[in-house]
Amino acid sequence: MSRDTAPLPEVLAGPLLRRLSAERLVIWLVGSRPLDLGLMLHPAGHPPRRLTLNERRLQRLPLGRHAWLHLIDVALDTPLPRVVRIDYDLKITPVGEDSGDDSGIADWAPHLLHEGATHPCFVLADSHRRLLHGSCRRPHHDGSDGLVRTDAWLAERREAPEAWPAWLLMTGDQVYADDVAGPLLVAIHALIRRLGLFDETLEGATVADSQALYTDTATYYRREALLPDVKSSEDLRERFFGGVRKPVFTSANAQNHLMSFAEVIAMYLLVWSPVPWRLVEMTEPTLDEKDAARFGEQRAVIARFAEGLPAAARVMAHLPTLMIFDDHDITDDWNLTADWERTAYGHPFSRRIIGNALLAYLLCQGWGNDPDRLA
Repeated sequence: MSRDTAPLPEVLAGPLLRRLSAERLVIWLVGSRPLDLGLMLHPAGHPPRRLTLNERRLQRLPLGRHAWLHLIDVALDTPLPRVVRIDYDLKITPVGEDSGDDSGIADWAPHLLHEGATHPCFVLADSHRRLLHGSCRRPHHDGSDGLVRTDAWLAERREAPEAWPAWLLMTGDQVYADDVAGPLLVAIHALIRRLGLFDETLEGATVADSQALYTDTATYYRREALLPDVKSSEDLRERFFGGVRKPVFTSANAQNHLMSFAEVIAMYLLVWSPVPWRLVEMTEPTLDEKDAARFGEQRAVIARFAEGLPAAARVMAHLPTLMIFDDHDITDDWNLTADWERTAYGHPFSRRIIGNALLAYLLCQGWGNDPDRLA
């Protein structure tokens, strides 16, 4: 059975623990269908709890034919204890009455469990004396992922909840929308096809819509030719801005700049979860000799990054995490000057690219930071 015809996993990414407190839990995940979920909580030394996630506690948002964002937001009448390990589980109710018992995280995401554990867990700190700080994550950076080391550190302290940090603070670029390796862009497009992520029109561009973008000859290592840029040729400036020289998308590494909403969503799934990688391959497209050599080098680095994703996903399934966006989550030099803003927001194509990245940030990062701001 090929990757294109194999059944889709029910959960594609997550759960990610987001804003947690003794009185409220916010958890993010993406499923391949709208899921009916139940939340199990078992604080050490206390009775277990099972919470039904009704419409008030669980919001679902379609991202494509086979991709649904789920935000769990549970207010607790009885506060959870602090500085104890709290095991948790998310039970998925199967489709159909005779489909069998509910399945838990150990069934559908065993990579989220530390060795010897039966469930993931979290700790609610009684102070903010200890914080864990993370910054930018660029998949084709040829170096180790700090979250992999964090996972090993947590595993060593699984029985010492008092040593756990109160928060994981991610204060850098969670995705690089403006600096994407060729193999990762290939995987992004394969995931878009597999999940049926939504298409869109691209007003003011040289391609009519997202499908035309994915098949354009400039799609790999040539996207700067599709972007309004200070270094664009006179012909491109004429097409984009009536011949006026305008400084937009000034990234030095914009050859594979993400443009569509589906591309940015697929990027988040691929940098946060190992599961989507089971659905795609980094097949080399038609490239010239120079770009083919770069593709091969980047493919090796991206493969090593993907190997570390089970550990990275475990960290975000165990630590409450708050995030901010940096410029590369949108594009380099985002809102750097008033002239940049006037130019970027004054053209439909550049405005669309920025809007897509902002919307993806809102759904994947901002919503879990503070759901009340989006109520």
